[in-house]
Amino acid sequence: MNGKLRWLGVAFIEYITGQGKRVLFDPWTLTQGNEFCPYGNEEFKSTDLVLISHDHFDHIASAASICKMSNAMLGGPDESMKRLYKEEGLSPDLVVNNGAGYIVGGGFENGWIKVVSTPAHHSSNTSMALGTIAIFKDGITLYHSGDTSIVGEMEIYGRLYPIDIAFVPVFSQSMMDYVQAAEAVRLLNPKKVFPIHFDFNKDPIFIRDQFVEHCRQKNPGIEVINTEKDKWYEV
Repeated sequence: MNGKLRWLGVAFIEYITGQGKRVLFDPWTLTQGNEFCPYGNEEFKSTDLVLISHDHFDHIASAASICKMSNAMLGGPDESMKRLYKEEGLSPDLVVNNGAGYIVGGGFENGWIKVVSTPAHHSSNTSMALGTIAIFKDGITLYHSGDTSIVGEMEIYGRLYPIDIAFVPVFSQSMMDYVQAAEAVRLLNPKKVFPIHFDFNKDPIFIRDQFVEHCRQKNPGIEVINTEKDKWYEV
């Protein structure tokens, strides 16, 4: 059985493995005020794992509440985990590595997934911003860059952990523009790429299409997906 995924606004990606495990990357739902997401937290009450890239509201806002509701495990930057303990009442028992989280170069592994954290050039309210490589035992490897500019280490990580699908931001104001993002895709060399985090822009469809066209020209061997919100994609 194949896995499937969908984009739910901003940097929020939902992936359901071939074995039925549900993983959320950078969840921010309607419950916490995200009008770009079609769903509230109740949509994700059967979640198994939540992975966050950094402690900005549009990437972490729904993480603690979904984990408390679903008993899902949470992975993310170490000090960001500590803030969620203090401010949102998250139990350390719900955080990977015995409550410690991880920082760049680290991660965790269990029976169905291995997570490797990568560099991201961006700010964060606590700890450091990260990218996430998720290597699933169903044979799929996903890379969620978080918010970042182009990072030279992308080439190394793409070589070490061959990527099936990459998710890269193309917003440009505080992260990659379409030129940097297309070059990042060349470095990562995934089989497929989805642009994300373009919906804050005044003309989001233009920003998305600008990246798609440029990336297809620059990387003809890579499938560039014209990301649509709340559409399921088989992987």
